[in-house]
Amino acid sequence: MIKGLKVVFFDMGNTLLHFHFGKTDEEKDAMGVYYLTNFLKGFDCKIEFEDVKEYFFDTWQNGILSRRVDYTEYPVEKYLNAFLKRYNIKLDLDTCIKALDIFYTEYRNNVWIEDGLQQTLENIRKKGYRIGVISNSSLYDEVMINCFKKVGLAKYIDVFTFSYYLKTSKPKKEIFETGLARMSVDAKEAIMVGDNLQSDIKPTKKLGLTGIWFNKNSVLNDTDIKPDNEISKLRELVDLL
Repeated sequence: MIKGLKVVFFDMGNTLLHFHFGKTDEEKDAMGVYYLTNFLKGFDCKIEFEDVKEYFFDTWQNGILSRRVDYTEYPVEKYLNAFLKRYNIKLDLDTCIKALDIFYTEYRNNVWIEDGLQQTLENIRKKGYRIGVISNSSLYDEVMINCFKKVGLAKYIDVFTFSYYLKTSKPKKEIFETGLARMSVDAKEAIMVGDNLQSDIKPTKKLGLTGIWFNKNSVLNDTDIKPDNEISKLRELVDLL
């Protein structure tokens, strides 16, 4: 049993939310570009699907390939407005957020969560813990939070800490330190639950958090990273608290 802690942080993708279910990512991207094109046509009817795909989506995806190497997040509005410049259009931040939220529709609609996850989070809160999310994201926080709202989880989360606006991502310590500061707790008072040993467990252990590895597929840990506990279902966490 884990005692004396105040906050449970969760990773987002492949932990609380699973985005690679339902339609393929390629199908979801294509539909997203279609939705985005229709939205942008409201600013200029000459905007076509093929151009949005090639000169925005493909350029954006290629432009952020290094984010997994340098742990930096790149502003999507830079790519969107660079594309729209040819139409003499420049979107403000709020409109860019709306546009990318529309683009992300099929990912949001196809999110899968573990059975009974709402009750699991409710049980964690009943034990006196606050709940936070610390996660990487190449899109706006608002877009990701809407995914939590879609599956009925947002109401259980006290604080969201995503990498996008911070411009730095896991495994960098700064994102974890920001999450701790937002919750007003010390590292020794917090738990981090995540599926990735390198990004979720190793850095949090270094900072002094309790690291719980969410090993959904029960794979062998052949690294030298030693989590404090391991679970295959998120509901198992309740019995550890």
